[in-house]
Amino acid sequence: MTITRRNALSLLAAPAPGLIESIDTRLLWEGKRAHTCWFHPKIAVTPRGLLMTVQLITASDVMHQPHFSESFDGGKTWSARQPIPALERIRLGNGFEDVVSDVVPEYHKPTGAVLCLGQDVHYQDEKLIRPDDDRWIRYFVRRPDGSWSQPRKLDFSHPAATRTMSAGCGQRWTFPNGDVLVPIAMLASGEARTVSTLLCSFDGETLTPKRIGRILALPVRRGLLEPSLTRFGGKFWMTLRSEDERAHWVSSANGLDWSPLRTWTYDDGEPLVTSSTQQHWIRHREALFLAYTRRDPGNLKILRWRTPTFLAQFDTRRGVLLRSTESILVPRDGDAMHGNFHVTTISPRETVISLGDLIVDTPFRGDTLLTTIRWRRDNQA
Repeated sequence: MTITRRNALSLLAAPAPGLIESIDTRLLWEGKRAHTCWFHPKIAVTPRGLLMTVQLITASDVMHQPHFSESFDGGKTWSARQPIPALERIRLGNGFEDVVSDVVPEYHKPTGAVLCLGQDVHYQDEKLIRPDDDRWIRYFVRRPDGSWSQPRKLDFSHPAATRTMSAGCGQRWTFPNGDVLVPIAMLASGEARTVSTLLCSFDGETLTPKRIGRILALPVRRGLLEPSLTRFGGKFWMTLRSEDERAHWVSSANGLDWSPLRTWTYDDGEPLVTSSTQQHWIRHREALFLAYTRRDPGNLKILRWRTPTFLAQFDTRRGVLLRSTESILVPRDGDAMHGNFHVTTISPRETVISLGDLIVDTPFRGDTLLTTIRWRRDNQA
């Protein structure tokens, strides 16, 4: 299927000074008029080409079997979506069903496999149940020969995670020796989740925990959620969704011993005002950027101010976002919401952001979008 340009969303955002040459958003799959929405699109770069995992969403957090699509021309065209084997909803009887959701695929160079991390979610009669209980990390593998493994629960227990341990929607880091640093959210009591990182080994089939990092807490409502991490300038950086109309970040030399929480602010001293929505990193070898949603005079009626999606350069020395570099990353289209997206560098000159542009309806409907950042200079280490 060829990506087509939609006039309403083919706008170039105001060019950011410096590294960014252009930002262009295109339609991948149309869903608003078709009353469907292919959601959580996330892309991995493999030797074969680009591999995307994606799921149909029909109601609030009501997800269906993960599918995959591939591109062999740098994201210009994509194959038809196909269901991933062994990831059908599990029917438990009396209207109860389970499915793996929030899947993030990443190519694991030492083994040649694509490691896919997500979490299990539970439904009864098409409604999400136990949203904070009994949700665990599930992973599965796309092998080098193109076959798929069965989903498996990550074998790890910890006193901070007696009710929940999740790793959905997060950016992680793979070391040259093949170890994988996974950001996780956990729940033991109450409703406030904590966040940490889990260092794991991976042999192409089995993900094995080795060490957990410092546990971070913010006891406001649901606490800290959906962490994402990256490495830049000799340090690890992790950004954290929270429930206090702010967002937070931490740093670490090794990805395990984390600094105290710091609130995201601009260089003029103003905080980033956002509402319980994930952020992700956009990494260039010369600079680090944050992608986020925030309160704006034009989006006050949008749930959690989840459109448009912005980016700004992060000054890692001062620990602030540079206001002058803020640009619209994914433009607003009516009342459709953003908030669940993924970032992938697909070539030295291109980074893509994949997301579902969602309208709350019965059923949910929305378009699947692909935003391309074109860099002025190659993004190679």
